[in-house]
Amino acid sequence: MTTNNLEFLNNDLKFLGFGERSLLNQHLEAQLQREQTSFELFTEAFFDGDTKLEAKLYFSRSTKENFYFFNKYDALLRYAGDPDKDRAQTFYISRGHGVTLKEAFNLLQGRAVFKLLTSRSGIQYSAWIQLNFAEKDRHDNYVFTYYRGGRFDLEKALRQHPIRELEFDEMRANLCRALQRGNLQPVTFEGAEKKGKYLVEANPSLNTINIYPAATRVAGAA
Repeated sequence: MTTNNLEFLNNDLKFLGFGERSLLNQHLEAQLQREQTSFELFTEAFFDGDTKLEAKLYFSRSTKENFYFFNKYDALLRYAGDPDKDRAQTFYISRGHGVTLKEAFNLLQGRAVFKLLTSRSGIQYSAWIQLNFAEKDRHDNYVFTYYRGGRFDLEKALRQHPIRELEFDEMRANLCRALQRGNLQPVTFEGAEKKGKYLVEANPSLNTINIYPAATRVAGAA
């Protein structure tokens, strides 16, 4: 094991939302010291009170050099008391880039995430991605639906509604970033028909946003 390799992998874990200076990082260092061909790590996270996201992370050593890479992770979303809603997906990592842990949670709950992607020919492009729970591939993963970035104007969709946060530059930017990560985000409506707190999420398939009362539980909605 080299210090550079440990730092490299710790940075991957940090930027992919697995945290830093945690028990997971300690387990990573211990596994690197064993110098196996490959190894796996396990972690879990709670992003709300009803669901738990379990993740199994896969690491392997390059055949050309003594250097380990984080290749993929299996994410399993578990619903307390309702296992029929549980969903699983494998997310692949390329040189530290991929779906973050929170984005995996949002995707498995049915929401869309805005990502910078790279085509097979090496060309980068932006797109909203969403899991199609009605179709799986030969690896038993849900198939992704892609909505190219220029098709859906998120801020324009938000401005169709009397949302207070849009009146302030920093709050508007934070709201858009949160929705691009796939979050279900609280906002304040100040219109004649709608007033008070609501939850919104991006809906690139219809070029709009979905709106829910703040008390509504929408976890697991497809």
